[in-house]
Formats: sequence, C-alpha cells, structure tokens
Amino acid sequence: MDSERFDGLVRSFGQARSRRQTLRSLAGVAAGASALALSVGALAQDATPTASPAAEASPVSPMGTEIAWLPEWVVKEGAVESVRALLEEMEASARSEPGTLSYALYVSEDGQTITFYERYADEAAVLAHQVTFSERFAERAMDAMTCSRITVLGSPGEEVRKSISGCNPVYLDPLAGFSVR
Repeated sequence: MDSERFDGLVRSFGQARSRRQTLRSLAGVAAGASALALSVGALAQDATPTASPAAEASPVSPMGTEIAWLPEWVVKEGAVESVRALLEEMEASARSEPGTLSYALYVSEDGQTITFYERYADEAAVLAHQVTFSERFAERAMDAMTCSRITVLGSPGEEVRKSISGCNPVYLDPLAGFSVR
C-alpha cells in the first residue's frame, strides 16, 4: 500500500497517531489474529476424527484410509413425510459417530430420490456406522425407501462390500487426490 493511501486510511479512522504507532498497533492485531487462528486450528485438529491405529499404519490409497459413498434411495409412494423425519433423525445420530467426517443429505427436485454423501475416516468407522444404521434405522428406511445404487469411493474391505451388495454398488478406485481434514 502506498503512503498516501495508508495516510488516508489512518485519517479515515479519525486516529491522531503517528505512522509508527499505527504500524505497531496493526502488527499487534496481526499477531493476535495469527495466535487465534493457530489455537482454533489446533482445536479443530483435536476434534477431527482420526482413523484407527491399524488403518493409519497401512494406508491403502492416495486418499489414505478414508472411505466415502453416495447411496441413492428412491422414496416409496406416500412416504415423503415419514422419510423427512427419519432423515433428520439419521443425520443427528451420525453427528455423534466416531470417525464420521461428513454426512450430508440431498434431495432431487421432484422429492423422490435422496442421495447421501457420507465420508468416514476408515473402515472401522464405516462398520460402526452400519451397526448403528441397522439397529436404529434400517427397518424404517426400507419401509419408506428403496436403495437403488451406492457409489463407493475408496477401498473398502470384504465385510463392507458384503454389507452393501444389495444396493447395486459401483466401486471407484482411488486414482489421485488429497483430503484436508
């Protein structure tokens, strides 16, 4: 910033300070903002779900141990309202599941297709989610919707593959990329 613009900025704030005092104040603000950003970043890092120790020791793809998938469910006729309530309950439950990195729901314009975007730290997190889904939601979900397809991103093991075999899975192998947690 040139001197003229800087002086105008200082005057616009109505401060009767010298350029040196203003620079020192701005440096203090910048240092405080940096410290705050670092502490928030550290808290976010601490709160980020991590993969299990075994999975961390042996990443299987360029994306590490993460597994994401996009299940698509078609809403059965007359079930729209019960589906909406069920999905809200499922989303709230997923928030507390260890290793769940993302869980988002999308609905088609006609309201008949629900697509989930689910991302997990590792296979252990996927399996834990599936246990919760089976125990709390599977029966109601299958009464109101039909799973038409699931697109899987990552490298799930045989147990996960068996558990989703009835939903016409499409597996996409990792090619390249990165993940920021």
